[in-house]
Amino acid sequence: MPLVVDEPDFRTEKMDSPEGRGVAAERWAGFHLALPDDVVAEAFDSSPHTIDDLDPEVRDDIAAETIERSELIGFWVAWHLAGGFANLERGGWHRATIFRKVRRFRTVFGNHPDEHTFPWIDLDLRAAWTERLTQRLEHVRTGDPQA
Repeated sequence: MPLVVDEPDFRTEKMDSPEGRGVAAERWAGFHLALPDDVVAEAFDSSPHTIDDLDPEVRDDIAAETIERSELIGFWVAWHLAGGFANLERGGWHRATIFRKVRRFRTVFGNHPDEHTFPWIDLDLRAAWTERLTQRLEHVRTGDPQA
């Protein structure tokens, strides 16, 4: 049975803006704005200074692809953290949802989430599992729901 913990209310700890501290925006700009103009012009048919400078259709395509890929990458992480299909289902995921996500993942990334790797993501599953086990043990020992 999953551990139920009250979620913290972060409304009193507001970020400076919807961008947070702007780390992701700075990384995006740092990469894209450092590209040679001819590469950007070839890829986007114009040289953007921000994502807002792109054609709205291109900007919408980038946003839609980013949303889909981030959801599928999240599914891939969940798959590996849980230890695959059976544990996702045991954890409360509906079978049809898992099958649908696997099919979509294979369509977008070309292979099954169990076999796929992202060269730019390094999952330290042992550290993640150890941290979660430590939290559960602390909860059992202290009764602290935040542990």
